[in-house]
Amino acid sequence: MNKEEKQTLVNYRLERANESLKAAQLLFENKLLTPAMNRIYYSMFYSVQALLVLKEKAFSKHGQVKGYFNKEFIKAGVFPKELGKLFNTVFEYRQKFDYVDLLVPEKELISDYILEAQKFIDRISSYLNDELAGDLAALLFRNETELLTIDLKQCFDVVYNRI
Repeated sequence: MNKEEKQTLVNYRLERANESLKAAQLLFENKLLTPAMNRIYYSMFYSVQALLVLKEKAFSKHGQVKGYFNKEFIKAGVFPKELGKLFNTVFEYRQKFDYVDLLVPEKELISDYILEAQKFIDRISSYLNDELAGDLAALLFRNETELLTIDLKQCFDVVYNRI
């Protein structure tokens, strides 16, 4: 996958993350707490999926995504442990509230996690922007060097009447 394709996929996944968080907010405002928790989780999941683009990784199961995130980004020290704990907790809440009958999250829990999810997405977005900007800077430097080489060759050709 080239840099442009990576950037496009990262942007798409971050857009999905932000849309899911907006949906969580709307669901919360309409007192639909269980689906709000589901969307909170997915907002964070999509942002982690955006991170996987950098490593060119994809998984078919949510547990695999969570495990890879914890290993490659939390244990490796890219992000603080609290970010991993937050993602793990929201994953567990989503499982619990989606699959256990007669269990509904408290309003305060949803309110708190909407705020935490926004911070989570912002943190990952910032990291991705820095990483992709570094890749872009390297690409631009390489392209400028290539252009400079071409310009010097053209100058040489003009001086010696080869054009």
